[in-house]
Amino acid sequence: MCSGQKLQTHSQQNNTKFSYKPLCCFSTTNPVCKERGRKPGRDENEESIINKLAESQDEEADALHETDEYKQVLQEEFHYDGVHHSLMIIHPAIRWEKDKPRSTTPELQLSEACALVHSLPQWRVADTKIIKVKSHGGFIFMKGQLKELTDLVKSHKNISAVFVNVDILKINQVAMLQGAWQLPVFDRYTLVLHIFREYAHTREAKLQIALAEIPYIRGRLEQINEGQHDHVTGKMHYVVSGGFRFTYIQKRHALVAERERRLRGELEKVRQQREVLRQNRINQQYPTVAVVGYTNCGKTTLIKALTEDESLTPENRLFATLDVTVHQAFLKNMKVLLIDTVGFISDIPKTLMEAFSATLEDALIADVVLHVRDLSHPDYRNQDENVVDILGKLLSEEKLQNMLVVNNKCDLLSDDEKSSDGLNISAVTGSGLDELKTRLEEAIIKSTGRMRKVFRIPVGGDHLSWLYKNSTVLSITDGENGDSYLVETIINTAAYGKFKHLFSTNKRKP
Repeated sequence: MCSGQKLQTHSQQNNTKFSYKPLCCFSTTNPVCKERGRKPGRDENEESIINKLAESQDEEADALHETDEYKQVLQEEFHYDGVHHSLMIIHPAIRWEKDKPRSTTPELQLSEACALVHSLPQWRVADTKIIKVKSHGGFIFMKGQLKELTDLVKSHKNISAVFVNVDILKINQVAMLQGAWQLPVFDRYTLVLHIFREYAHTREAKLQIALAEIPYIRGRLEQINEGQHDHVTGKMHYVVSGGFRFTYIQKRHALVAERERRLRGELEKVRQQREVLRQNRINQQYPTVAVVGYTNCGKTTLIKALTEDESLTPENRLFATLDVTVHQAFLKNMKVLLIDTVGFISDIPKTLMEAFSATLEDALIADVVLHVRDLSHPDYRNQDENVVDILGKLLSEEKLQNMLVVNNKCDLLSDDEKSSDGLNISAVTGSGLDELKTRLEEAIIKSTGRMRKVFRIPVGGDHLSWLYKNSTVLSITDGENGDSYLVETIINTAAYGKFKHLFSTNKRKP
């Protein structure tokens, strides 16, 4: 059981009975609904079905609106029923060395699974179990292991669901496990979506979460090869809509495709709005710093410390930030914009994070990327590897070379536990923040082509006001004869060229 976790039961959850009704029925080896000669995906009639669905819906309708039929799909796949579950967590630990996760242990992975559950209000961990498996493929568990787990699950009368700590379960795995345990079964994909749904407040976040549900549902439909068969007769089920006769799965495919079309349309509008905001920042010539890292590493707390913005309220839980937000901060000599981003997490399918790709665009185009690590976390090496692996696929080599790494939460460590790799800081106590500001300025100057320049300008001219407007003025001192100033600035290449062009006849050489 997770450390310090007290078991709380709910009367409405006791003796929960769950009868899983999959879109098709599976045997213990293969799905019995597979149609000979049929391939997964859309068939020739699906486009017409989508068009009929689109015609029947108001184009002005909210893209987030869920029809009764779509709510049924969500309930079947994600169990969005509002129940505060008491969970059994089962962690399948891969036995063979070559397939084992790097730099972590089954116990640490189980601990993170507990943290995911604790992120949901009133969800509880009733019990935990680590069980060694060959791989996460097939049916995961051997026959004897499944019996052992089934006996364990059924011995807990207070358990209302089971969380199998793998990235994503296949439909035959879900059908088998839910059939054996008669309880809802979650994987990391579905549990993380529950967390996202719980804490999404802005329209953009809600749109991204709704889009993240689509690949999961579509994957289920493709796994059953587009045909719903009765498990006894083997015949397909049909529905009639608008005078057309469709297979049940064809209708589901069309329903999902129509929702995806609306969501992507809305998100494209959001993307365009973001592009306008980015262009405004470029026009204002404010350097940007993307603050990235594993979930709950302290990104928002660090931004609060650098901006001294008391309105920011960091939370100690996974995925406390689901929206990209921009915050103005003053370093030692320049004003910058800090971009808070959604945290990374291990063992999450690529399709889930792709729905949040818009939130990563700011990191891709930021002048500097600041990677925040929680050095106090027992699994920080594995967290670091996950973040670096993802950033390595997203960022250019130049941005990776210029990336700053800080080790946060060092106030929780002894001197011996602190790392020589990266800058050790504490966003809570302020330790190391002055040095961080200096390093951020140096990285920004390097990445943006800014330069430190000293200009000798005449007293009474327009030079000084122009420099204040188009560069960062660091200091001003009087010249030797009192008829000039020495102005130290940080200026970018374009502004420097413009200054020389504008004042070439009146200024002295810098």
